[in-house]
Amino acid sequence: MISLESLLLPLLAVVAAPPALLGATLLLGIHWRQGMEARIAAIHSLCLLAASLLVVQAWWTGPTAAQELVLPPLLHLDGYRWQPMFLVDALSLLYLVLVALIYPVIVRFSIPSFHREPGLRRYWFLVTLLAASLWLLCVAGNLDTLFVAWELVGVSSVMLIGFFHRQVRAAQNSLRALVYYRISDFLILLAALLIHHSFPQQRFLQFSEDSTTPHALVVALALLGGSMAKSAQLPMSPWLHRAMEGPASSSAIFYGALSVHLGPFLLLRTCDLWMTQPIARVAMAIVGLSTAVWARLVGRTRPDAKTSLAYSTMAQIGIMYIELACGAHTLVAVHLFAHAGLRTWQYLRSSSLIQDFQDNPVFAGSIHLQRKLSWERVLPARLQSALYLGAVRLFWIDGLQWHFVVRPFLSVFRSVSRLEDRLLGRADQGPQ
Repeated sequence: MISLESLLLPLLAVVAAPPALLGATLLLGIHWRQGMEARIAAIHSLCLLAASLLVVQAWWTGPTAAQELVLPPLLHLDGYRWQPMFLVDALSLLYLVLVALIYPVIVRFSIPSFHREPGLRRYWFLVTLLAASLWLLCVAGNLDTLFVAWELVGVSSVMLIGFFHRQVRAAQNSLRALVYYRISDFLILLAALLIHHSFPQQRFLQFSEDSTTPHALVVALALLGGSMAKSAQLPMSPWLHRAMEGPASSSAIFYGALSVHLGPFLLLRTCDLWMTQPIARVAMAIVGLSTAVWARLVGRTRPDAKTSLAYSTMAQIGIMYIELACGAHTLVAVHLFAHAGLRTWQYLRSSSLIQDFQDNPVFAGSIHLQRKLSWERVLPARLQSALYLGAVRLFWIDGLQWHFVVRPFLSVFRSVSRLEDRLLGRADQGPQ
């Protein structure tokens, strides 16, 4: 019988090979025969499904519920040691199965949708890169390994938001998402730095013992902040509706099913650390409740299907944060799995929503009847008007963040870029 330790690394190589191949050919300008990229992506989806089934089988017949693989350190630098670790347990398998079921559906939907589409090669590379990154993230055994996959997911997400890069609005919205992703990455890196300096072990399996260290609360809050940016929780929510600029298939796999649920996944993975921190749990509940209420109100004022789905997704993930704070982790896992499947179907069907209303008047009538029974109707008319006007304007969160978060962020990096150009110009000139 093949052990999980001997199986995991070859499977990771198999999962990573197709995006590496597509990326190399894209970089070198090599052109495949028409439709070859789609065939490679289809084969990749089947390989990922088979790899996930093999991991499930190896775990099921394994000796323990949590099986860990620790590799030798790959980097030593001034006391810092980067050591890949992999962990397979019930949570890993839940997300692996979710990726393995949804990714082939997205590939099958994308094949006719992107036939002869400009940028087709770029699309297939980014989608396969996302799938491989998520597979790595599922089996990461420490925060260092998880961050590599976390970063790759963010890069592919930002590039797919700006997929139609000839449109100025798509480029602007991808830049806005990039700002929030950088904030998320900074907080995850801060948590990793504190873990290396204050925790005796960097393994997820040791977090129950590390929860008593002095910096445990700061690490827990940093992980919470990083998860909020990835899952579009307040106050880092306004980027998600801008992400709808990308294709419907990428919206389904990123913001309906897989990427947007990485926040709850990260918190489930690190629950042994923050469950003993009441402050972190209260903050988590406040974030989830405020996001659920805010997204519910704003989503009812959105005129297009994909944006409405984006706010519905925010609200449901906010409820997951409340469930996490209450300690209902099994409920969160079931909620996550069911919600991801539902949102995938809804995002893929969003382009046909007008046709659904025209072809099925009974369905359309039931939707209107449901809206008439909404709880907002019992509120006073003046309060309804105030809530509606505030929701249309996103309760002014978007404008405040543009002035106090996005613009300062971009100004800092423009200054750094100018300084770099000046220093490089002097270096090129050499001594006079």
